[in-house]
Amino acid sequence: MDESIFEQFLSSGNTSVSNLILRNYSKLGMTEKDLIIYMELSMYAQKGIQFPMAQTLGEDTGMDESTIYTIIQGLIKLGIIDLETIIDHHQQRDIYVLTPIFKRLEVLLNQKSESDQKSKLMSDTEELFKKIEVEFGRPISPIEQDQVHQWIDDDHYPIKLIELALREAILNQAYSMKYMDRILISWEKSNIKTAEQLQERRKKLGY
Repeated sequence: MDESIFEQFLSSGNTSVSNLILRNYSKLGMTEKDLIIYMELSMYAQKGIQFPMAQTLGEDTGMDESTIYTIIQGLIKLGIIDLETIIDHHQQRDIYVLTPIFKRLEVLLNQKSESDQKSKLMSDTEELFKKIEVEFGRPISPIEQDQVHQWIDDDHYPIKLIELALREAILNQAYSMKYMDRILISWEKSNIKTAEQLQERRKKLGY
């Protein structure tokens, strides 16, 4: 590589953009052009230039100024960036604020986490239905399925605790949801809300 070009590489510096942005920009409603402009604004912000001119951004990206303005307005509407007016040395000036995107990312990631948790709960519930049917030796009725959902959704019993109640019922040869319900209620009265608490209590009692 030509030495002068290599010097330009070294002297031009680097722009730091979170990988979370790169991995999720489309989920935030951003296009590839939006991302390019956001990265351009980040580059200039990291150089201390908080309000680069549209002409400058156009020269960097090959986009015309009207396109630049349209993209910036779109980024503001999406809540990706904001435009603020500040007082600097007794003079007003505009700056682009690039941090709103992180609030949008927080909401997005929380929604994804909640969605993943719901999917796992649905999968675990289906597995619980299968275990009950195997142990009872028959399909469970819609009313019995509703009982399981009530334990999970209303009573907030962990699935592992319900599985232990199932095991307890089978050991007592009681193939009944009502029997399982009585077990769970008795545990709750003893302030046992998790499988771990039950195991700890059994250890203390020596069984």
